Amino acid sequence: MSEPGAMTVRRAALREQQLAFRAVTAITGTVVGLAFLFGFGNVWTLALRQGVSAWVALLVAPAVDLSVLALLLAIRYLALYGAPATALRPARRLLLLSC
Repeated sequence: MSEPGAMTVRRAALREQQLAFRAVTAITGTVVGLAFLFGFGNVWTLALRQGVSAWVALLVAPAVDLSVLALLLAIRYLALYGAPATALRPARRLLLLSC
């Protein structure tokens, strides 16, 4: 039978680990959100400078960021599940062109 003190130590370590995971998740979410806003502002400003109407620019700006996110997720998913390099090459090219 384990000692009562060992259980307390394990619970404390588990709580600290959960706190660290939550902190890292919150920080990562904040960084991603700020990067999205930065990219949104840049694309929106560029579209307005190119003469695109404001409401169309508001639709185009998040589409660019979401396309990059979708490509990143798709490439990661395909790589994890064993897709050959020839299948990943077009997606990687499109990602390079969109950045």
